[in-house]
Formats: sequence, C-alpha cells, structure tokens
Amino acid sequence: MRSSVKLLTVFRIPVEINYSWLIIFGLVLSTLAANFSADFPGLSGPVHWLLAFLTAILFFVSILAHELSHAVVALRAGLPIHGITLFIFGGVAQLGEEPENPGVELRMALAGPAMSFLLAALFYVLGQIMMQLGAPLYLAKIALYLLTINVLLGVFNLLPGFPLDGGRVLRALLWQLTGNLRRATGIAAFGGKALAVTLMLAGIFLFFRSYYFNGLWYIFIGFFLLEAADASYRQVALKKLLSGVRVGQIMTQNVITVPADLPLSRLVEDYFFRFRFAAFPVVADDRLIGLLTFHAIKEIERERWSAVTAREAMIPITTRLTIDRHAELTTALARLAASGSGRLLVMEGDKLIGILSQRDIMSLFEYKAEVDK
Repeated sequence: MRSSVKLLTVFRIPVEINYSWLIIFGLVLSTLAANFSADFPGLSGPVHWLLAFLTAILFFVSILAHELSHAVVALRAGLPIHGITLFIFGGVAQLGEEPENPGVELRMALAGPAMSFLLAALFYVLGQIMMQLGAPLYLAKIALYLLTINVLLGVFNLLPGFPLDGGRVLRALLWQLTGNLRRATGIAAFGGKALAVTLMLAGIFLFFRSYYFNGLWYIFIGFFLLEAADASYRQVALKKLLSGVRVGQIMTQNVITVPADLPLSRLVEDYFFRFRFAAFPVVADDRLIGLLTFHAIKEIERERWSAVTAREAMIPITTRLTIDRHAELTTALARLAASGSGRLLVMEGDKLIGILSQRDIMSLFEYKAEVDK
C-alpha cells in the first residue's frame, strides 16, 4: 500500500503528499480557526474557518516552494529528481543520485531555508502594505502567521541533523574535510538522531508539565526525524556498497511468464501457488505487455477471479517497469522507487531476459555489508 498520493506536477516534477500531512493539515486548520475566533470574535464561525483554510493552504504552498528550491538547484546541477513528497513537518525531494561533490550538496541544502526566509520577508512586506492601505486587520494577520511559519520552517530546517537542511550542510562540510561521503553521512545522521531524541525528551517534559499538545507535537516530530535520519543513512550506505554492480550480474534469469488471457483463478493455482513468486511478466503473442503482481490479484474480489484475466489485472508495461541489463544497481534502486512495483523487468532490446526485485538487491547489500565489516 502506497503511503502517499500524487497531488500535482510542477516543472515536470510529480508532487505527492504523505498521508501524515493530512494529520498536520487538520491540526493547523483547527488551531488557526481557534486563533482567528479569539482574535476576531466579531466575525462569524464560517469566516474563521475560511481564513484558517486560506492560511493553511498558503502554509502548504510555502513548504512546496521550500522543496522546489532544492529541486531546481539539483536539476541545474544535472541531478535527476523523481519527485517531491510532503511529510508532516516538511518535505523530501527524491534525488535519482547523490550530489557528485560537496559544493552541489551545500548549494542544494541552503536553497530551501533561503526560500523560506525570502517568503517570510515577502509576507512581512505584504503585511505592512496592507496595514498602510487600511486593509482588514484579519488579512494582515494572515501575513503575520505566514511570516512566522516561514521563519520557523527555515530555522528548524537549519538545525544540524541529517536529513534536515542543516544536517546536509554539515554533511557537505564533513565531506569536504574527509573526502568520504559515507562517513560524513554517518556523522550527520548521528546528529539527526541526537536532535530527534532531544525533541522527544523535551516533548515528554512538556507533556508532564500539562502542555499536552506541544508535548505530543515534539514527540511526534522527534520520532519522525529519528526514522528519517536512520533511513537516509541506510540509503547512502546502500548506494555506496552497490556502486559499480550491474543489473545483469544479480538478476533472476529464465523468467516464467504468464499468458495474458488466463483467468486469475488458474493463475493463482498454476503459477503463484506453484512457483511462489510475488509477480509474473504477462505476454501476448510472445510479446511482453505487462506485469501481474499477487497484490493486484488480492485487490480483486475472489468471486471474480474466474472472470478476470491477467491482461485486465496487470500493470501495463512502461519504461518505468523496465531496465537494461548493463544499468547500475544504483540506477535500478531509483527506478524501483519510482515504479512502486517492487521489481523491474530486465530487457535486451525488445526481449525479456530477466527480472530484478528489491529482495535481490537487499540480499546483495546485506552480504557486501557483512564482508566490509
């Protein structure tokens, strides 16, 4: 099950919202509505919620602008961007590969906070202009909220804990000093974990001091940052250990394919239960047309299995599902993340010659990590 949903595309970059964002959006919306109600009791309830909704949307736009600034710098440096995912306290630009030098990393890291501080300055100027023109005070209040939000967003992201922007700045400086990306990432990720633990301890302290909302908020952010720091380090270590390995070296050969017109009931019995694979390529007239996963079959009511064919349940073949045998595993990792299918079909021209799964890559990573200890 996907943990995020696509919202829009900006500069050809798909933007997704993690489901955790819905939680923070609801909290921000209710908090702002309560604040507008307290500050402007003369306005009706629906107006309070309308103002809160407008402010929350502009908050969302501010975070998106923060992440897009990272993405634009990365694209100008020649780095592929597979997408942007907005999380509970910010977002992540999904790089297809790591920056090739500390300078690019530093510019990318600083672009986000710079954008947040620029937006804060713009909202300050906008608020001053509205007050000079005699605009309704609640409009100036929106500008004040967004000024504060962007300052906090910029300051928080500059804290020296990876994968926050400040942690990336620290990593870039350590990378420049040591010449070792993996070691620099490890130190910066440790800083991220230390920051996360500090936030959680502060949250526990606030909670038992009866600041329940603030305490839970700190604990939630700390926990999320701890997970992100650990995952980011594993990703860099994974790419480092797998660098230079080609898809053709570890792919599964002699792939078993399934006919496109075979009903799911037969497929489950004759293929999935028999061979115990999680997915099979689908062919029609000796031509590859898609990929059928067991997960896709489970999404269909069992009573319909005899009437639904592999062609109807499969994922149609696209370039996102295929890869060349000579491609590096680091490229395959990025393609796997983009496809969401958990496996890639290895091609030689128009011919299917193998299949590569996330399990294949992780098995090799675990083996190489053990050897390199």
